[in-house]
Amino acid sequence: MKLLHTSDWHLGRVFNHHSLLDDQAHILKQITQQVKDHQVDALIVAGDIYDRALPPADAVQLLDRTLSKIINELNTPVVMISGNHDGAQRLGFGAELFKQAGLHLFTSFDDLFNPVILKAPFGQVVIWGIPYCDPEHVNDYFDTKVSDHQGAQEYVTQRLQAHIAEHFPENCAHVVVSHSFIAGASTSDSERPLSIGGAECVDADLFKEFTYTALGHLHQAQFKGYQHVRYSGSPLKYSFSEVSQKKSTTLVTIKDSKTVEHELLPLKAIRDVRVIEGLFDDILAEGANDPHNLDYVHVKLTDKHAILDPLAQLRRVYPNILDLSKATLERQANDTAQTREQLARPHIEIIADFYQNMRGENLSDEQTELLASVLNDINKAKQDA
Repeated sequence: MKLLHTSDWHLGRVFNHHSLLDDQAHILKQITQQVKDHQVDALIVAGDIYDRALPPADAVQLLDRTLSKIINELNTPVVMISGNHDGAQRLGFGAELFKQAGLHLFTSFDDLFNPVILKAPFGQVVIWGIPYCDPEHVNDYFDTKVSDHQGAQEYVTQRLQAHIAEHFPENCAHVVVSHSFIAGASTSDSERPLSIGGAECVDADLFKEFTYTALGHLHQAQFKGYQHVRYSGSPLKYSFSEVSQKKSTTLVTIKDSKTVEHELLPLKAIRDVRVIEGLFDDILAEGANDPHNLDYVHVKLTDKHAILDPLAQLRRVYPNILDLSKATLERQANDTAQTREQLARPHIEIIADFYQNMRGENLSDEQTELLASVLNDINKAKQDA
């Protein structure tokens, strides 16, 4: 039994004011070809299908064309969950109707206990979809009280595990699809936090009993804790922090209810994402003969003297230059460890310190809870904008 695991397509993404739709269309054709070449039994997309809750029309059309090809022409079912970037209700429109055609959308908890079941030589492969666990939605649906993404993810996953233990025999291979942050995993600059003012990381042990866990959210292909608890990573580089990453999908081969193998299938973008550092004249000369001069580049100049309009000159050889900086200035800023630590701290901690400095007292538990709620509302408003 073969599954192809991918995630974080972020259709409609804009990279430093540059639309990536053509790049995304190119990479989705490769994923479609992988489905065909490896004759997979199902395609899994683990959330963040779109880059924002209200995706542009051309991104919706690209998804429609891709799914039509995979489902209708290749006769391959698709299992898809909503991520924290997606508008779950919009993505889930027509879910019951599409299910008959082979598109299985998990965008609410209504289908948490209604898996996709595939026949296998050893029995069944049962695929469970957990949509992004927003604490507010979890509290409303299950009439419980969790305060952050970590608590919401743990609550929903444990409910699912209890259901599986009660209703399914041992000859089943259980695959769970989730959009979450495993503690200790490697992150990128292009990932939006799952929680503001609360814990967002869950322990890999939460998923260890599943035959395979198909994760979305983090953009680097990796596993954490267990080989079968894996991120496929995004199919494209969405920030300059990802320049060293190799993008791929994950081909999952399930041998039986306990045995699973995986293989990374490489993806090749039309344009790579690179950081070029050096003297202005050297970069200009090398760019004139660079066979990959259409890549998306961040140029870091090491010159100490001023240069007249360097961006316009560099664009003659690197038309897709997306960022320009002085490497010497960056190093000076990075030499200050305190600055790095401050920038990495959660917003709620920064506000709490400011309050303590101004008032000479710490935030109360009630104030902290109220502040966390306000920060989460602000984050949701940004997602919907």
